[in-house]
Amino acid sequence: MIKQIIPATELLAIIGDIKKKGFKTGFVPTMGALHDGHLSLVRKCKQENDICVSSIFINPTQFNEKKDFDLYPRQVDEDIKKLESAGCDYVFTPDEETIYPGKDYSKIIIDLGYSGSVLEAKQRPGHFDGVVTIVKKLFDLVQPQTVYFGQKDYQQCHVIKKLIEYFNYDIKLVLGETVRESDGLAMSSRNMLLNQDERNLAPVIFETMSMAKKLLKEKSISEVKDWAANTFSTEKLINFEYFEIIDADSLKPINSLNEANRIIICTAMKIGNIRLIDNMFVKK
Repeated sequence: MIKQIIPATELLAIIGDIKKKGFKTGFVPTMGALHDGHLSLVRKCKQENDICVSSIFINPTQFNEKKDFDLYPRQVDEDIKKLESAGCDYVFTPDEETIYPGKDYSKIIIDLGYSGSVLEAKQRPGHFDGVVTIVKKLFDLVQPQTVYFGQKDYQQCHVIKKLIEYFNYDIKLVLGETVRESDGLAMSSRNMLLNQDERNLAPVIFETMSMAKKLLKEKSISEVKDWAANTFSTEKLINFEYFEIIDADSLKPINSLNEANRIIICTAMKIGNIRLIDNMFVKK
């Protein structure tokens, strides 16, 4: 049966006991509103470790808009049941005071290099500083050997890798494949905020990426990017942000498919007022 932990002191005591027993700990950090994407990470974590720890904490320092933070779905009791069904052993559900004592919301700033200046970092200034802050705090409490993140937040995974390297953590980062709805929409906690018209339109993201991948066999990268941008921009409900075809290892732009061993499409837009991101490998 899953055990919910709220005080950090209790978590540290439990982790200390786990370490004494020589058990291997895997960790799946989340902001709740869990779906099958999260649960696939939990199942993978449980398969590969003795102990699976997850966390549920909606981190205020990674939101650019307070309204977005306020609207973020909250359903902790339901989430805990889902984690238990997926085999999670412990779930850490700290309050804000535990993570940011005395309402000190100072961010931990590290040099993220190129990853900290493009795509999501450009669209959401300060977002990844908030991610680094919360993830470091959680790493220091949970002390995992392995941590699991989803491919949907691909750039975030680059940032977590930088964090691990910067602080010399002995932690293995595992990237879980994006889990999709039957119509191709990437599972996201934000999907439940879409109204029916917006939800009906949302699969256009996956459809456009899939077609772009095919078009790259006969058209240039710039032509495909222009086609995709035009496809999204003609939809009245979409506020298009970016559609980039980049080196998957450096996140840098490329002009041809021969310039990188691994290539990925990354895109972001708002459908109505709900911001969605997605990606798809062209070469893996």
